[in-house]
Amino acid sequence: MAKKWLHVLEAEFGVGPEFSGHLMPFLEWFADQQPSLAEREKILMGIAAAYRSCQGGQTNSVEEVRLLLAEFATELKKLDETLKVLGVYLERVRQRIKRPALRRVIH
Repeated sequence: MAKKWLHVLEAEFGVGPEFSGHLMPFLEWFADQQPSLAEREKILMGIAAAYRSCQGGQTNSVEEVRLLLAEFATELKKLDETLKVLGVYLERVRQRIKRPALRRVIH
């Protein structure tokens, strides 16, 4: 029964043999559970969805990392500019603060 499900996955759902071949132990276990037709369809659809999500992730992952790094670099530049402005502001505050004159305490 598991081999039949494997064939259905590949033929009807478009799951590649490099992916479906690893599922044989699971499919054998699931076939032993004697699932209903609805349960079988759900599990096959879930496996097919997992396969498609893996396929889509491989092609976009490099581009997604590049985009995230570019956004991170932009945020670092903003942070650098903010720190420079804050440094100038603190320097001005420091210059305006006068040290109190030391008073001699006479007893």
